[in-house]
Amino acid sequence: MDERILTSLITTSRRVMAWARKFPKKRFLFDELKAVDEEYYVGVKGVRGVGKTVLLLQLANETERSVYFSADSTLIKPFSLYEVVNSLAEMGYRNVFIDEIHRKADWAEDLKTLYDEHEVRVFFSGSSAIDLVHSGADLSRRVVLKELPPASFREWLNIKRDFDVPRYPLKEVLSRAFDLTDMYAELHPLWREYMREGGVLYPRSGFYDALDNSIRKVILEDLSALREVSVKYETDAFKLLYIVAKSAPFEANYSRIARALEVSKNMAIRLVEDLSKAGLLIALHPCGSGRKEPKLYLTVPLREFFARKGFNTHEGALREEFFVNHLRNLGLCYLKGKRGEKTADFRIGEWIIEVGGESKGRYQKPDYIAVDGLVTGKGRVPLFLFGLVY
Repeated sequence: MDERILTSLITTSRRVMAWARKFPKKRFLFDELKAVDEEYYVGVKGVRGVGKTVLLLQLANETERSVYFSADSTLIKPFSLYEVVNSLAEMGYRNVFIDEIHRKADWAEDLKTLYDEHEVRVFFSGSSAIDLVHSGADLSRRVVLKELPPASFREWLNIKRDFDVPRYPLKEVLSRAFDLTDMYAELHPLWREYMREGGVLYPRSGFYDALDNSIRKVILEDLSALREVSVKYETDAFKLLYIVAKSAPFEANYSRIARALEVSKNMAIRLVEDLSKAGLLIALHPCGSGRKEPKLYLTVPLREFFARKGFNTHEGALREEFFVNHLRNLGLCYLKGKRGEKTADFRIGEWIIEVGGESKGRYQKPDYIAVDGLVTGKGRVPLFLFGLVY
């Protein structure tokens, strides 16, 4: 590679690594990634705006002989990923941090070759849609790939509002709800603000413009890792997001989605799966076995984003979405009764939990009720406390 290009790449790396030092607070995944055995390459995937770039740069700042670049840089478009990394290795860099790796053709094959040569260690970020198992290069034994979800309520408070709220295991939230409410009553009013401007970590100025741009890029660019994205596909993806955003807590009926979008049932299923992989939708499956359809939720703060287009936000959906966004990776499933039967909303581990407003009763006989308020006792746990579990 041309020495001038490499010099420019390294100059940019130093500048953005210095910029990242302005952000001392770190996402929860930082320590996990730093602890990965040196035998492995390290990857982090996630939806746009959740802090992957800053996370990579924070790791680079704490790693010796490190250099950072973005795979979509115009400087390196004529060169393969292998050529760029190999040239940096020849200059003495031993830890290479690559952002947006899915934007480079044949990235998986190049990573495999680099790993087998053992000249450098690579850390990278990519779209939620990337899949090592089906990448065509058998990277699953060579790379530890972690997903960075949208920032939790706790992380958003700490990073964007300069709090210092610790992480609480779910069991502690359930057993110490009264104590935690007493300690953190000031946080309760902020959960609605989080639903409007949380999850992603864009600056407040221009927040929704940046989010709009990100959603379009996810659909037009990131999903191209899964299949060809046509104008029809793009339109149907946005329509599906609107359908969910305008609905009450939404149990997916693929036949109904297909009719609304004027597509086949198989295409409706594919769209749900694609948008889930891309991190825009959460498809929560029912408890137990059987071929029951999932409930669909949006990733925070997409419901409020779409509500700005001119329709009212469903309060029950907002509450459930907050709950699901924070607990979905802890074995959460939704309860589905027989026709006409009243059941509680969710099961997580050994606990049955209902989500509702301050006046929500115990008609469904849950173990706990996640309520939008500060009242505790009789199994009532303030909803916002579930935002402190990661």
